[in-house]
Amino acid sequence: MAINAYARTATDRLVVPIARGLVRVGVTPNWLTFFGLVTTLLGVVAVLRYGRAGAFILALGTATDAFDGSVARLRGSSSRVGAFYDSVTDRVSDASILGAAVWLVRDDPLLFGVAMVALAGAQLTSYVRAKAESLGWTATVGVIERPERMAIIVLGIGFDLLTAALWLLAIGSLVTVAQRLHAVLAQAGSR
Repeated sequence: MAINAYARTATDRLVVPIARGLVRVGVTPNWLTFFGLVTTLLGVVAVLRYGRAGAFILALGTATDAFDGSVARLRGSSSRVGAFYDSVTDRVSDASILGAAVWLVRDDPLLFGVAMVALAGAQLTSYVRAKAESLGWTATVGVIERPERMAIIVLGIGFDLLTAALWLLAIGSLVTVAQRLHAVLAQAGSR
């Protein structure tokens, strides 16, 4: 859980060398962010039009997000504006992918509800962290952060495991929100 917290060293072994190559060829972090968003949106259209085959495009779009921060750090061009832009595009990508999942299960009332909880939980997970940080607290705990969320939903779509993926995301998102709220309340109580 929480790839950023527990597997950062392992993922950096893959991400940083690729990011160095991207820097060498002149790729900017904002270009990667834009490319990732556009590719993700095209992947959503492909999933809705062609089904599971579109998951490959989704995977490419969501994987691109792993590189923009590393490229920014390597170029020495990290900025608050870039972080804001990345965060906003991440929310658009999340809503688009999970919105597509909601559409795919629209004929099953129970699964539709589960998908809506997963969608709301994904947005709330990010909101709680952003709001906490704006007030001077941290809220980076949780069993399902964005990398896990994207891996679960893309694999769920690609391998026809959407039902299991949506249940996992719905429950995991609610647990993550509760963990983040607890973390913030603990920090607030200690001040």
